[in-house]
Amino acid sequence: MNKTLRAAAMAVCLSLGAGLVQAADLRVALSTEQTTMDPDFARNSPNQAMAAQFFDRLVAFDADMRQVPALAESWREVDPTTWEIKLRHGVKFSNGANFDAQDVIATVNRIPKIKGSPASFDSSVANIESITAPDPYTLRVKLKTRDPRFINDIGELYITSREVKPDTDSDAFNTGKAMIGTGPYKFVEWRRGEYVKMEANPYYWGKQKPHFKQVTLRFIGNGASRIAALLSGDADLVEGVPTSDLAGIESNKSFKVWRKSSARLIYLSVDSTRDKSPFVTDNNGNPIANPFKDVRVRRAVAMLVNKKALVDRVMRGVAEPTGQFVPEGLIGYAKGYAGVPYDPVEAKKLLTAAGYPNGFRVTLQAPNDRFQNDSQVAQAVGQLLARGGLQAQVEVMPNSVFLKRASAQEFSMFLFGFGSTSGSALRGLNQTLHTYDKESGQGLFNRSRYSNPTFDKQIEAADKEADPAKHQAGLEQATRTAMDDVGMIPLYFEQLTWVAKKNINFKPRRDERTMVVDITE
Repeated sequence: MNKTLRAAAMAVCLSLGAGLVQAADLRVALSTEQTTMDPDFARNSPNQAMAAQFFDRLVAFDADMRQVPALAESWREVDPTTWEIKLRHGVKFSNGANFDAQDVIATVNRIPKIKGSPASFDSSVANIESITAPDPYTLRVKLKTRDPRFINDIGELYITSREVKPDTDSDAFNTGKAMIGTGPYKFVEWRRGEYVKMEANPYYWGKQKPHFKQVTLRFIGNGASRIAALLSGDADLVEGVPTSDLAGIESNKSFKVWRKSSARLIYLSVDSTRDKSPFVTDNNGNPIANPFKDVRVRRAVAMLVNKKALVDRVMRGVAEPTGQFVPEGLIGYAKGYAGVPYDPVEAKKLLTAAGYPNGFRVTLQAPNDRFQNDSQVAQAVGQLLARGGLQAQVEVMPNSVFLKRASAQEFSMFLFGFGSTSGSALRGLNQTLHTYDKESGQGLFNRSRYSNPTFDKQIEAADKEADPAKHQAGLEQATRTAMDDVGMIPLYFEQLTWVAKKNINFKPRRDERTMVVDITE
């Protein structure tokens, strides 16, 4: 064991001491805690990863993000605005009740009534005019407008029991009262900031049955502390191996390590629409007109960021630099498109041409506990911008604080991430770059309020295109439009890592989820 790992192990033992939970059949250390147990409260990855332990969707994605049937066995477009969905027979909830169409209808009806979500599922149901059940295992859905991929929209919802009424708030899930799902595990207890306890669902319908009866999911935000928990025997499997520890762990024959390329994009976003932006001034601290409204400035910022250096030096190779929204292999990947190149000399020329030969001041905000090395990456980006003449100050904060402020458009420039979990660029492009429109459910994650009418038309057309080849071409066109206009600055895709005791077997997934049902001995 190297000195760093030994020190980390000793530190965690001393700091956690008597606070450790009782040993269970399986103990997993997670990097990020969900904000609620309510599966349909928010789309963010921690919430969705936790929800998937207890609830199912109509459609699912396998480990490589290929769509497969789940609670829905088949679906078809009856006419341009009508869909028929056939549901799986013989499924039971964790309380023994039978699953049928009324549970799906109750779930759909609850979505618009969920309040306060930072990343709601409203867009998944916004196009539904009516949803009925001709029989217990058939759904008939009438849409307001045609949507060739409607099954992807409704398929994103986690199906809750009809016992969960539309006005049920998230607290009913947090206490366990409403935690009635068809997933592989049953809820036992959530102690906020510490752990979630669960047990195998005896009624689970899936082919892969839960291997462990009792499971404790511990929340350990610090990477070194997660590894220390493994080394000291307080965890059986850990996600998110710190990049600085990966080589040492991989050389230790007492453990198994898994790596998986993800579709989690880490990106920079700038305030490109407001006339004045809160964290931009001239070099003397005086307010100025928002320079990011000029595409030349946005392009210059992108040219100042050396993505390869970020990956090599900060991420230590545990990432993949990119110039677009999704990695190769996903629908919408634009083959041969590299995006804006690293070119600090050209960046200076663009800043001069835009009227900023000596740059300006800007603050870059970022979370410090959400993504791998997020605060270090933000500091490195700030340094790269400074070398190009921009006086960049970096401010990092807990993700819970960051999300509220970003959603309130309090920032001029920020670093964040988006994980594509549907095997396609469509939803991510629509949600992060389409002009914000709460009523239609588009642009709900567009926290910088970027707006490009050409892109909007292209992504909307691609969304309505039923032919797969034309749909792919439409997504590629929309990608090029948004990235050439520097609607965001893609940096890299994270690489996912897990480590476990040598007696543990695990099937890693590309969608960032540590699914307990995929863990065996």
